[in-house]
Amino acid sequence: MKLFKKFILFVVAFALIVPGVSVHAQDKKTVMTTFYPVYYLASRIGGEAVNVEMLLESGQDAHSYESTAKDAVAVQEADLFIYQDDEMEFFVSDLLSIVDQEATQVLESTEGIELLSGDHNHEEEEHDHEHEEGHEEEHDHEHDHEHEEGHSHEFDPHTWLDPNFYSQQAENVKNALIELDPANEATYTENAAKLSEELTALNEEFNVGLADLENRTIVVQHEAFGYLAHAYDLEQLAISGLANNAEPSAKQLAEMTNVVNERNIQVIYVDPTTSTTISETVSQATGAELRPLRTLEFITEEEIEQGEDYFSIMRENLAQLTK
Repeated sequence: MKLFKKFILFVVAFALIVPGVSVHAQDKKTVMTTFYPVYYLASRIGGEAVNVEMLLESGQDAHSYESTAKDAVAVQEADLFIYQDDEMEFFVSDLLSIVDQEATQVLESTEGIELLSGDHNHEEEEHDHEHEEGHEEEHDHEHDHEHEEGHSHEFDPHTWLDPNFYSQQAENVKNALIELDPANEATYTENAAKLSEELTALNEEFNVGLADLENRTIVVQHEAFGYLAHAYDLEQLAISGLANNAEPSAKQLAEMTNVVNERNIQVIYVDPTTSTTISETVSQATGAELRPLRTLEFITEEEIEQGEDYFSIMRENLAQLTK
């Protein structure tokens, strides 16, 4: 491992000093992001003032991704690197251990935000969007993770599925951009304010749309909807865990099948951009309908070209939940 890190450091240094290696134009700052939720924030708030790029390609899972020497070079060449948090992108700690953070500014987008408990405790807790009365546990950004298969999550990282939390992340991104590029502070402030207004409106749409929902239990394949459930008084039952690639045991599948049958669950929600095999197994055993509910961890280039974005997909999620 030490030899590998030395090799990557050499590659990074080589890329930065050798003529002919790609260097971004100096008239705009370059912001490197990990995956779609943070990419969208940086794009909306940065606007035309910055170049925003995304490290992971469409379909790559942020939970299980392993960084490469090429990634280290890309991050080191950027002026600012933004990622979701240590509970989402486990690869980032290794990546940052070989990146000169004096040359590249780094932002963990959930910094300072109190998060919901992760898969060590699935019981719902009382949540205050104003965060005046928070959780007993706070997000510890210094804790270490075991970088092996089967990561455990002390905190749920899927904050963006609650517009209120996402708005707090937007504030962090705005502040980081202003620190990076004070000359464009007015642009970043204006763009962030507009985004915040849109997120407030989206939150109200969810509040109104889900207020009279008769069945408030949602069965999902991927346990990504804890923040959405917590915000709008829903109960999330997940077939698999917080990691998108987590596979339940035969016992867990059997237990979930029993729960779906006993509680007369008619719908299982799946993200159509990922494998739905696990949910198909439960669906076949119970007769429950499979219905799409996007985690927004992935969005295809084709969707982006067609004008789809965070807001359009979240509104489609609302339509599916109230169908």
